[in-house]
Amino acid sequence: MAKADKETYDWLNDPFDEKKIAEEQERLGMSGASKAAAGIGCLLFVIGLIAMLALLLFGIL
Repeated sequence: MAKADKETYDWLNDPFDEKKIAEEQERLGMSGASKAAAGIGCLLFVIGLIAMLALLLFGIL
């Protein structure tokens, strides 16, 4: 069984190759500016929801 695994292992597309993993993460990853923009957008959305809920509860709307 072990001998068959060694024979069928694809050394060219090694899933544990750190260089390939780093390159793929860099290719698929977002830049720092886009991460910050997404984070700020989510934060503003949550603050807006809380404000709308507070206004609704206090009967201002």
